[in-house]
Amino acid sequence: MKKRDKILTTLQGLTSTVKRYPVSIILFLCSAILTSCYINNNKLTNFSEFLISFLLGATIYMLLQMIYERFFSGTKIRLVFCAVAILAATIYYLVLVYVLKAFNPETVIRTMVIFFILIIGFIWIPSIKSKIGFSESFMAVFKAFFIVAFYAGVLYLGAALVLMATNNLIVEVDSKAYFHVGSIIAFIYAPIHFLSLIPIYPGFSENDNLDKVDGETDSDLEELKPSKFLNGLISYIVIPITTIFTAILLLYILLNITGDFWKDNLMEPLLVSYSITVITVYLLASVIDSKATKYFRMVFPKVLIPVVLFQTVSSILKIGELGITSGRYYVIMFGIFATVSAVIFSILPNKKNNIIAPILIILSIISILPPVDAFTISKGNQINRLHKVLIKNEMLEDDMIIPKADLSNEDKEVIRDTIRYLDDMDYIEDINWLQSYNETEDFEKTFGFYQYEWTIKKYETYNLYLPEKTGIDVSLYDFFIAANLDWNNQDTNLLAEPWGDKGYFLILENTKDNSDLVLMNNTEDELLRYSLNQIFAKIKDRQERSGILSPNESEFRIENDNAIVSIITRNITWEIWEDREYKNIDAYIMVKIK
Repeated sequence: MKKRDKILTTLQGLTSTVKRYPVSIILFLCSAILTSCYINNNKLTNFSEFLISFLLGATIYMLLQMIYERFFSGTKIRLVFCAVAILAATIYYLVLVYVLKAFNPETVIRTMVIFFILIIGFIWIPSIKSKIGFSESFMAVFKAFFIVAFYAGVLYLGAALVLMATNNLIVEVDSKAYFHVGSIIAFIYAPIHFLSLIPIYPGFSENDNLDKVDGETDSDLEELKPSKFLNGLISYIVIPITTIFTAILLLYILLNITGDFWKDNLMEPLLVSYSITVITVYLLASVIDSKATKYFRMVFPKVLIPVVLFQTVSSILKIGELGITSGRYYVIMFGIFATVSAVIFSILPNKKNNIIAPILIILSIISILPPVDAFTISKGNQINRLHKVLIKNEMLEDDMIIPKADLSNEDKEVIRDTIRYLDDMDYIEDINWLQSYNETEDFEKTFGFYQYEWTIKKYETYNLYLPEKTGIDVSLYDFFIAANLDWNNQDTNLLAEPWGDKGYFLILENTKDNSDLVLMNNTEDELLRYSLNQIFAKIKDRQERSGILSPNESEFRIENDNAIVSIITRNITWEIWEDREYKNIDAYIMVKIK
């Protein structure tokens, strides 16, 4: 009976989630079906546009359902919200396909910001004019997300192990099965489980804005309370580690504030990450009642203020050096938000800090709405920087760029940085006087210098080899050795022990410009000398720089009154740069003493 009751309770929870978020579940299901089709046929047209539109519509309805539960009642309003979510997804798809016609980086970032706004709204709506605070709503979503992430990870791992065992022990399993399982978990299991963990918050009453609908009690909102594990994790691990890191960070700032601190490229992401961590921990700590969390709520907002001010000022100063990019725009926007949030946390009680959510939403909306959005401002700024440098160096005439190599390194870097950013954001084609670069994408030809300082101006390579199993006649010679002739600026004895009664040995003499093979006897009398540069001079005349050597081509024979030496080259490697070269010969060496 107990097992049956558990199954019935689970099914009821699943059913209630589907009833609560019908449009979201349908669109998530469509995403799973679409992804499965794409896995089977990766040539599916407009896959990304369809998928993002489905996910956007699902997220919009999640937000609208929160608005409905908080402020409305009645079937008609809910049906209107269903239609709005579906219509929004449809419009977004049509805009992507027929208006923008390209899923470029700007569109990706705008879409990510829209999703972010919807998620923050989803968390914030239940706290509007409610006894439920933003921190409590944040706690519910935070818990739900990581619970689902853990279960989804374990579920996928288990399914993957089952598929692997089936493939190895019973029947071959198509590798696409792993992707299908991932798709089902990501778009069906995870969203349903996540939404089932979101509590039904108190509704809004016209007579008393703290009234609850449907007889909700505090005990019905256990999802708003932290688990014992999370309580201990935040109080005794996260907060102490954050405290130690804060001390190190503040000490670094104090020691370097007059040095290169303001130009340190590593500090900006570090300070942003620190600010995000502190704000997140503060919101979680606001729901936890312990000595550590009380200390954190009292002290850290005040510590956060100077840190985010430093970060914001540092980012603003870098605008003069690197210009405005969409990334730097968002860093500055976040700095403004973090500063305001720190002030609010410092002066307002926990229950009254809900205002940070609408502030974050407003700043996010500003960042994607022209003419003050991140993309319009950054595009204009980078184009102006490039235009000024070109005019300054007389490289722009009648909307045509004149290549010029004798620029200062600073101006070259400005041109490189701006072109790289404009190219990455797909803005090049919108600029008339950059059409020559847009058509050829040849940076050197357009501007007169290389795009990267480390660009190799000259590079040649030779790689020739004698096929394996090639027969070699050794009957004429007295001794035979296999040797690797490497130009390492050190003389090398190629024989482990002297050969014969007179102790003959072979020396590889290396100098800066040459390498000689020298045959000597035990009294160090030179019997024969051969410059290996003659081998490279011969292969330089070859039309083909890589491939097979014939037996005749591979043999280099030297003879004088004292001896005969034959070098059979098994492999020749020669790499030539503008300022250096690398030579290596793997060879058989045969010697005949006269």
